[in-house]
Amino acid sequence: MTQRRSNVVAGAVTPLLADLGFKKRGGEIFTIDLTPGVFGWLGLNRATEHRAPGEVEINPVVGVRFQEVERIVAECRGEKFHAYVPATICRPLGYLMPENRYTAWIFAAERAREVAAQMAAAVASFGVPFMRSVVGFRELDQRLVDGFGFDHQIVYRRPVAALLAGDVSHARNLLDEATTAMATRTDTAAIEFRKFAEVLRGRCAVPVS
Repeated sequence: MTQRRSNVVAGAVTPLLADLGFKKRGGEIFTIDLTPGVFGWLGLNRATEHRAPGEVEINPVVGVRFQEVERIVAECRGEKFHAYVPATICRPLGYLMPENRYTAWIFAAERAREVAAQMAAAVASFGVPFMRSVVGFRELDQRLVDGFGFDHQIVYRRPVAALLAGDVSHARNLLDEATTAMATRTDTAAIEFRKFAEVLRGRCAVPVS
């Protein structure tokens, strides 16, 4: 039943997103090219719990991914670079719409195409313009300041974005502020961030290629 629901959604949504220029990636992720090294990111979060039999609830999450930011974050964390996960910034589509609230689309076999068309129209009207508004590091930094993403990810990406924007002093200040805030913490997340900060500080001492 779960696979059947997935097929219903994919069959209805994927062609419409392709018409908008999106490419299907792994799982429920789609991307669209914006500028070299930057692409729009769309994740279709799904839920079936508390839904009627045969229904799927889709909450689209819209984002932008800066490949160079993610490459540096991965390298400084000692991780393998992933080609399209995660988004550098993201926000549920409903919060980019005039209502500014959680919005989901409910799919069922008998109305899948109608709902898919409504959701694709919302992506085109609100998601894609948002993506195209964030293609430079300055705009990226502002969106990170505004909380477009998860705090535990933003703290890594803000100093990297500042460094790539050429503001080395700001990058160092962000690292200092974050490590000071974690000074008394001994949990794994704090230890990992301090290691990352040490490596990134080394990069701040040399020009970014």
